[in-house]
Amino acid sequence: MALTDAENLIPVPVPPVQFQIPQLLILDREVDTLIRTVEARRAFRVSGAGLTVAVLDTGLRVTHQDFAGRVPTQRNFTADNNGDPNNASDGNGHGTNVAGIIVASGLHNGIAPMASVIPLKVLSNNGGGSFEAVVDALDWVLDNHLKYNITVVSLSLGNTANYAGDEEFRNSDLHERILQLKNLRIPVVIAAGNEYFRFQQQGMSFPAIIRECVSVGAVYDANVGPRSYQSGAQAETTAADCITPFSQRLHQTSHTHCRTDIFAPGAPITSSGISSDMGESVQDGTSQATPVISGVLMLMQEYFLKTTRKLPEVDFLVECLRNGAVKIHDGDDEVNNVTPTRVDYLRVDALDALDAVRRQLQIGLLATASPLQFI
Repeated sequence: MALTDAENLIPVPVPPVQFQIPQLLILDREVDTLIRTVEARRAFRVSGAGLTVAVLDTGLRVTHQDFAGRVPTQRNFTADNNGDPNNASDGNGHGTNVAGIIVASGLHNGIAPMASVIPLKVLSNNGGGSFEAVVDALDWVLDNHLKYNITVVSLSLGNTANYAGDEEFRNSDLHERILQLKNLRIPVVIAAGNEYFRFQQQGMSFPAIIRECVSVGAVYDANVGPRSYQSGAQAETTAADCITPFSQRLHQTSHTHCRTDIFAPGAPITSSGISSDMGESVQDGTSQATPVISGVLMLMQEYFLKTTRKLPEVDFLVECLRNGAVKIHDGDDEVNNVTPTRVDYLRVDALDALDAVRRQLQIGLLATASPLQFI
């Protein structure tokens, strides 16, 4: 089935903070400290090198120093930039912020700083777009993933709804593409949604609710003081591993297959900006947590590839993400204006996620009592 007007994309916001030159010079030290990305890269000798992420968003400032030499191509699926299909320039900033969180290297440090990035502009400079453009972009990935070695697709977008399951979308065009990519061992990572204040009950937006994707909720990475958001969500206090009041969430006891797979730091995140080739931006959202997971998955893929010379299955990656994750409880230390769900979720730990991959490979060796078969 094709998607109807009821599933229109909610426009993504322009990053509220943009600088011409870096003020902080880092991705956000608290992110690295909380999920141990620097330790993970060092311990497992991974950086994302040789792998490529496709970022479906508002485009990219491809000339930014953070991406130098690591943008092999770009595609535009909007009417922006005179409709030029080869010009994915970002006039919003959201896509550049997201891409920087994954792969920035230079002025800022992304999670997988040696990986390449392909911007697929499906959202216009005003932040809006259509799911038809998203489907077209996923078709492009299906046609070109081998050429550019695309191993992860990142979508920091969704609609304004709150679904407790994906049954009504099982025959949708978008589900079909996500399933095809999963069968190719390419995870599609999607933001859970920022509308929890509106609904204050478990659920996620579309397309994060699709069970075959990797869905991501947001936590704070540190005490950043009180925060308030346009949605009406407010946090009186913040601290590491407090779930953000805007983040939609769905526990596995409510729907085994459509749960929120993992949480990651998403507020506030400092990354690449569009004001100049040295620009910097700061933004909050499950949109920012999603690229954190995209980057961690690339590190996991790289380690698995070095060991086996093949990509791991998506379910294997999600299992290792969750096995290496930190348990967080919704309602233990959150002080905000939303009703907690009073259940436990899982927050990513990059070092332990990679170690979970290592342990599973070790178990495989013990089970076969023979060297790994390179195929």
